Amino acid sequence: MTATPIPPCWSNAEIQVAAQVDAGGLEFGDPAADAVFSAVHQTVPLARVAKGGAREPVTEAEVLADLCQPLVSNEPLIRFITGIAGRGKSHFVRWLRVHTPPRNDWHIVYIEKRNTSLRRIIEQVIDGIDAPSATSLRASLARAASRVTTVPEAMLALLNHLHRLVEFDDTPIIQNLSGSDLAEIRARVARLIGDYTFKQQLSRSGGPIERIAKLAKDGHEPGRDVNAEDLHLTEADLKVDPEEFLDAGTDIQRRVRDLTMNRSFRAAAAAILDYYLPRAAADVFTGSSTDLLQVFEDVRGELARRNQQLVLFVEDLVLLHGIDAQLAQALTIPARHDLCRIRAVIAVTTGYLDDRYATFAERGVHYTMDVDLAAVDVGDLRSFVGRYLNAGRVGREELAAAASTGAPTPNKCTDCVYRDRCHPVFGVTREGYGLFPFNSAAVDHLVALASPRSFDPRNILRMVIREPLAIAEAELSTPGRFPSARFGASLTPTRMSVPVELRDTIARQSNSAQAEISLRAFYAANPPAADDGLLPIAAVFGVALTELAADDDSDIQPIAEPAPKGPAPASEIDKWVAGSRLAGSTTQKIRRWILDALAARLLTGPHGLSVKRSASNILIGQLTIRPANVVIENAAGGGSAPPDNFTIEFRSNDRDGVLLKGIFAAVSGDPVGPNGGRWFFEMQHRLARLEAEVVKAAKHDAKADITAALAILGVLSSVDGRQADSPASALAIMIRPKRPVGLNPKILGFLSAVELYRLKALTVVRDSLTQRKGTGATSIFDAGAVLASLLPSVRGAELGADLRDYASDRLALAGFHDKQAKAAQDMWAPVRDLVGKINGYVSEDEDEDLPATAKIMDDFVTQAHRASALTRQDGKEAYDRLRPDGERLSTLRTLTRAVQSPPTPSAVWELTSDPIPMLTEMLQYWHLCDRLLQSLRDPVDGAAGATDTYNRARLQTALRDLANTLEGLTKG
Repeated sequence: MTATPIPPCWSNAEIQVAAQVDAGGLEFGDPAADAVFSAVHQTVPLARVAKGGAREPVTEAEVLADLCQPLVSNEPLIRFITGIAGRGKSHFVRWLRVHTPPRNDWHIVYIEKRNTSLRRIIEQVIDGIDAPSATSLRASLARAASRVTTVPEAMLALLNHLHRLVEFDDTPIIQNLSGSDLAEIRARVARLIGDYTFKQQLSRSGGPIERIAKLAKDGHEPGRDVNAEDLHLTEADLKVDPEEFLDAGTDIQRRVRDLTMNRSFRAAAAAILDYYLPRAAADVFTGSSTDLLQVFEDVRGELARRNQQLVLFVEDLVLLHGIDAQLAQALTIPARHDLCRIRAVIAVTTGYLDDRYATFAERGVHYTMDVDLAAVDVGDLRSFVGRYLNAGRVGREELAAAASTGAPTPNKCTDCVYRDRCHPVFGVTREGYGLFPFNSAAVDHLVALASPRSFDPRNILRMVIREPLAIAEAELSTPGRFPSARFGASLTPTRMSVPVELRDTIARQSNSAQAEISLRAFYAANPPAADDGLLPIAAVFGVALTELAADDDSDIQPIAEPAPKGPAPASEIDKWVAGSRLAGSTTQKIRRWILDALAARLLTGPHGLSVKRSASNILIGQLTIRPANVVIENAAGGGSAPPDNFTIEFRSNDRDGVLLKGIFAAVSGDPVGPNGGRWFFEMQHRLARLEAEVVKAAKHDAKADITAALAILGVLSSVDGRQADSPASALAIMIRPKRPVGLNPKILGFLSAVELYRLKALTVVRDSLTQRKGTGATSIFDAGAVLASLLPSVRGAELGADLRDYASDRLALAGFHDKQAKAAQDMWAPVRDLVGKINGYVSEDEDEDLPATAKIMDDFVTQAHRASALTRQDGKEAYDRLRPDGERLSTLRTLTRAVQSPPTPSAVWELTSDPIPMLTEMLQYWHLCDRLLQSLRDPVDGAAGATDTYNRARLQTALRDLANTLEGLTKG
C-alpha cells in the first residue's frame, strides 16, 4: 500500500485557545476572543423547568426573547441557567450577552469567570455610578486590597475574622443549634480557631480556606471547576492530626482530641464556622464597613434617575460566594419610583440554590442544560466538533479580521490543496467543515465515549478535540504511527470494541498494530470490521490492515443514523482486559482448569513424582500447589497475597486475555476457542515453565527441609543422655528421646513450648523419607539419603546460625532459637541469684578448700554442742541436716564458674537436674554457720563486719584454736 499522507491542517496553539474547556477563558470584549467564541458556538437543546419539575424544550432564541421581553411588572426578571458542571452554562450566558441588543435604557453589568475577584465584581456593579455610597465603597475596596496582598495573608485574615465573629456575634440560631448548646459549642470553637496551630491546620494546602481565599482574592482560574461544596467547611475539613499539637498547651491538646474523637462536635463546629464564612470573606475582601444592600439600592436609585434598567449577566453564581446571599436579597426587591427595574441571567450549578436561597430561586425562571445525549442530533454533534476544527485552522487573527468586516466565519477547507482527496475520505459537516483527521464514525464513537449519557461539552472538548488533535499533530508525519495507542486512551485504553483475540492477532502480524487497532475501534462504521470507508483512511495514514475473519462477516451492515452511542457489548474477559474485575465464579473455573492441566502434565511426565489431588490442591511430594498459585490480576477469589513461588500469572492485557478466553471456552465445552485454537499451545508453554519449576523444587528443595528437620530433632534429643554409636541408634534417639527421671521442670516447659517444631520436623521426615501404602502405614524407603547426617545431628546442643531463620512451606525454624535462648535465661537466672547469695559467705576463689572449711565447721559445731555453747538448742541438728557433702560442694564450684558469663541457648542442657533445691539448702547451711559464728568474729578485724567470708587462713586458725579450747574445757 502506498501512503498518501495529508499533513496537519490546524495549529495546536489555536486549538488550545478555541477549545478551552471553559468559556471564561475567552475574555469578553476582546475582538479575537469574541470572534473565536462566535466561530465555535453551536446550538444545543435547552429546556424550561416548570414548578413541578416538568421540562419543556426551548431554543436559544426563545430564551433570549424571554430575557429581553418588555417589563410590565415591578418584579425583578430573573433567569437561571442551571446544569451540572461542564454543561456549557457560562458559554450560554455569554451567548445571551453577545446577542442582547444594545439599548440606551439598559445598564449592563457582565460578570465573567475570567479572574474575577470579589473586589472586581463589586467594582463592575458600581462602574459608572457616582452615588456617595459607591464612592465610599471604592475606597473601602482599595483599603481591603492593600491589607491583603497574598493568599497566605488572605487566609490568616479570613480565619481571624472567623474567630472574631464566632466569639462575639450573638446570632441566636445556627442550623439546629440554639440556646445553651449553641453558646457552649461557640465557646469551644472560638478557643480552637483562636489557636495559631489550629489556624495553620485549617490553612493547609488544598484545603477549603485556601480555595475560598484564592477565589475571593484573585478570581476564577479559567479551565478549572469550582464546586459549590468546595467553598463550604464540612465536618471532614476539621479532621486535624493531634500529633501536630504536641508542642501546644495541654488545654488545646485536650480540645483537639475532643474534636478528632467526636464526630457530632466536628459537625456542629463546621456548621458554626460555615455560617460565618461568607460574612468573614466579605469583610476581608470588600471591607467590614461595606453594606452591599445599601450599595445596590444606591446603584438602582442612580439608574432610576437615569431612567435605566439594571441588566446583570453572571457566568457563575459561585463566583459571588461571600456576597451571593446579599446579592440574592437585593435582586428580590421590586422596583419603585426610586429603584430601577432589574433583569438578571445567572448560571448556577445544579443543587447550589439550596434552602438558603429558596426565596431567590422561586422568584426566577429556570432553564436547564442537563439534556440527554439522545436529544442532540448526530449532525449537531459533528458540527460541534467541526466548528472547533475550523477555528483551529483559521486562527484568531483571521477570525477577528472577518468579524470586524461583518463577514461570515471563514472555512479554511475552501482553498486547501488536499480538499479533493480529504473530504471524500474523511467527510465534512453540514456547514462544509472537514473532519480530518477524524471521520464521521470516529467523531460519533469518541463523542459517545466522552459523553455517554447527557451532552457534556467540557468532556468532548477535552477528550475528543484537544487530546486527539495534539496526538495527531505529533504523529501524522510518520506513516503507520497515527492513530497510536495514545489516541483516545483516556476514553477506552484497551479498545474494547475490538475483541482481545483480534487485538492479539493484529499485534502478532502487523507492523503498525496499535494504529490498526485504533482505526478499527474508532474509524470503522461497525467496529472491528474494516469497511470500504476505512481502507482509504488507512492508506492516508500509511497503515496496512491485517486480513481478519471479522472483515468478511456478512452480518455487518453499513452505519445508520444516529451513530451508535457506545461500544458493542463485550465479553467478560474483554471487560477484564479493559479494567473491570473478573468475577469469582469465572476465576474459579479458570484456576481449576489450570491445576488439572498441570496435574496431568506431572502425572504423565518422566519425573517419578507422587502427584495427588487434595480438595482443590495438588500435592507433589512435599509441595502443595493451590488455586492461589494461579495469579489473575484484578480478579476475585484469589484469597490474600499470592505465594512467592510456583505461580502462573495472567495480566490484564490482550495476550493473556486470549488465553483466559480459550480456557473459559474449553470449560464451557468449546474444544477450539479463540484464534483457531492456537491459544492452547501457548498455554502449554506457560504450563511447561511452571511444571519445570515445581519438579526442580520437589526434587532438590526437599534436602534443605530434611537438614532443618534433623537439626531440630537433634537439638531436642539432647535431653537423652544415651550415646549414639550408629546411624540407627542416632535416629532412634532423635525420633523418640528418653527423658531422665527427675528432669528439670523448666526443661519440660521448654520442650512443651517447642513441641510444634518437633511435630513439623517429624512430619517432614515422614513425608520425605517414607511413603504411605495400603491402609496408610508408613515405611522407610529413602533413608540412605540422610544416613551420613544422622550421627552429626544427634544431641546438637543448639541450632547453627545458618538454620535459625530457615523457612519453607512446610517447616519454619524462626523463633526456635529465641525460645531456647529465653529458656536458658529463665533457668539460669535463679541459679545466678542463689550462687551470688552463697558467695556472700563463701569466696569465689577456687583456691579455697571448701571441704576443709566445712570439716573445721564440723569440729567447731561438735565441740560447741558438747559445751552447750551454741546459741540455739537445735543448732547441731540443723547443722547436720544442712551439711553439704563433697559432691554438692563440687557442684557449687562448677555452677559458680558457669554463672560468670551469660548463658548460651545450649546451657539449657546443663541443668537437666534442677539445682535450685540443693542451692537453697546450701545457702541455708552457710547462713546457719554465719549465725553460729556471729560472736566469734575477730575484734581486730571487726570493721569488716558480717561480710567477712570463710576463706581466710586466720579464720580457719581461729576456728581450730576455738575448737581445741572448747575440747579442753569439756575435758576439764
